[in-house]
Amino acid sequence: MESEKRYFFEGLFIVVFVAAMAGAFVWLAKTGHRDDVMYRIRFSESVSGLALGDPVKYQGVDIGNVKAMALDRDDPSTVVVDVALRKDAPVKTDTRATLRMKGVTGTLFIELHGGSRDAPALAAATPENGTPEIASEKSTLSLAMDELPKLLEGLGAIQQKTQRILADVGQVTKDAKVASKNVRETTEEVKEDPSRLIWKKKK
Repeated sequence: MESEKRYFFEGLFIVVFVAAMAGAFVWLAKTGHRDDVMYRIRFSESVSGLALGDPVKYQGVDIGNVKAMALDRDDPSTVVVDVALRKDAPVKTDTRATLRMKGVTGTLFIELHGGSRDAPALAAATPENGTPEIASEKSTLSLAMDELPKLLEGLGAIQQKTQRILADVGQVTKDAKVASKNVRETTEEVKEDPSRLIWKKKK
């Protein structure tokens, strides 16, 4: 009987301990996010590689994560991304958001930058019940892709100019060969008849 009671109390202790740990974990999870502020960012480029839960960084420091993504109903070329950021995150009215790539993996995260010291906090400057919106800037990769057609056009123009120059050089080389041949022929003729060098005056 004594052993059964001991096993009973040991089992009961374990059950209570596990339940308490689970409750503490849930409480910490809630308190850790209860002060988060929801922000909205609109990107006018593809967000392929960005996923829910991906980090939002400010100067490389994690300050939140991605909560939702959807196409703008009024403008399907725009992607609306909702992010939850820590309450103490220094998001100002002039803070900007940019997509960054994690190494060479192709996955993305959101980087916040800017925000002058004297600028007001974005959340405080947003009307009550409104969602603060962080302005976005195009990523370096997107800007490079936008400039690619111009770059290719420029390379095509350079290629055409190079071909014309080579054609001109080829013509000059051809003319030089002809002139050299004429000089050799004239030299041979003079060797055979030196009198060719003497100009006769007209009477």
